[in-house]
Amino acid sequence: MKKIICLLFLMWALGPGTSLVRAQTLEVSSFDLSPTASVSATPVPTKVEEAKGNITEPGSEEASYRLGAVLNKQDVGRWNGFNTMKIIVRLAVERGVSANTIVIMLLLPLIATLVAVLHYVFGLSGYGIFTPTMVAMTFLATGILGGLSLFALILIISIAGGLFMKKLRLHFWPARSINLLLISLGTFGMMIVSSYFGAINLTKISIFPILFMIVLAEDFVRTQLVKSRKEAKKLTLGTLVLAICGALMMNIRTVQEMVLLNPEIVILLVLVINIWVGNYSGIRLSELSRFKKAIRDQSKPIRNK
Repeated sequence: MKKIICLLFLMWALGPGTSLVRAQTLEVSSFDLSPTASVSATPVPTKVEEAKGNITEPGSEEASYRLGAVLNKQDVGRWNGFNTMKIIVRLAVERGVSANTIVIMLLLPLIATLVAVLHYVFGLSGYGIFTPTMVAMTFLATGILGGLSLFALILIISIAGGLFMKKLRLHFWPARSINLLLISLGTFGMMIVSSYFGAINLTKISIFPILFMIVLAEDFVRTQLVKSRKEAKKLTLGTLVLAICGALMMNIRTVQEMVLLNPEIVILLVLVINIWVGNYSGIRLSELSRFKKAIRDQSKPIRNK
């Protein structure tokens, strides 16, 4: 009798566990474990053209996939002296350096060269060569429309905050610190508002584009105080135009791939163009209308009086 009771108790104790195991077995078996299901569960871009991404984000999987696929197609071959940079780039990628970072580092002097050409040959003036290059990187990360909107907001807050600080009669640095607080709060609010719009989405940008825009707004305020409002508008507008041109060039896929696959050509191009621009002594194209009357027509002979 005791054996029967023990046997019934043991069956009762193991009953739920057995049903649980059976339920788990049925639940696992209900999943499709075929190779097709496992491949389709993780969408991976199969074509390089489908992966766009943003090269300003080192962790961008799409941009890394595209640049990595392009780099793998290149056959470096043996070292012959001319392919030194190609071997260095390939070694850097193999050691864990992001291809996006390499492209950005090689694009920076190319953008600075473009800014120098636009300044000395075409006559576009801005706040030096560093600020337009960094603002171009900002436009590449935020988009031109998003970057202009961000700069407009920061500039409006900076000017309004400066007028408000004058009434408090504070020292310069404490006043600028409070102004920076207002800019941070305004930018934070714009990031939240931009999440509701598809054309301008600033929710995923890093702190560096915001800092570059703050630096540009500070240059505008400083130039307005030291020189004049007209000069500040001229330099700021020129900086934005130079940055937009640089961002458009950096966003071209052919330029990105050329920089990654042929870095030695980019280095040689930067050196040659800057040496030519550094010795340029002609008139700037924007000044042709200004000195139009002073330029003598070579086709007409000089009359002796």
